[in-house]
Amino acid sequence: MSDARSQRPPDDEDGIEMSPAALDDFLETAGDGVLTLHADEPYSFPVSFGYDVATGRCVLQLVSAPDSAKRALLDDEADATLVAYEWTAPDDWRSVVVSGELARVPDDGAAHDVYAEQATPVGMSVFGTGAQNLDVEWYELDAASRSGRRSPR
Repeated sequence: MSDARSQRPPDDEDGIEMSPAALDDFLETAGDGVLTLHADEPYSFPVSFGYDVATGRCVLQLVSAPDSAKRALLDDEADATLVAYEWTAPDDWRSVVVSGELARVPDDGAAHDVYAEQATPVGMSVFGTGAQNLDVEWYELDAASRSGRRSPR
């Protein structure tokens, strides 16, 4: 039995592939998504991010408790995938998947600027402890691959 989805035209209700320029535009405005660290068991969590079009990198400020599962999985370099999406209605949506290497970067101001301009603000109360007890580090996700689809509006 053949898969009916594979027989549909490419720009049907499954969405239309986004151009590189449309991917850049979306990533610059998305501000948040879900990051998955590729470990023995994948670990996913919501994040805020900024996107630097000039370098093709997503900039993240990752906050964690010293003994958290997230902290244990954050190496100097790790494979990761970021999914960002926007859904307004069944016929009005966009989603982008960015995969690559997640690496720690210094807080040299450049990462902070991109993040501050574009990331979705998030309160620290989600961590259940005071800010003084949290580790805050800057990371970049170097986009080795990007893909996105949008509704065929």
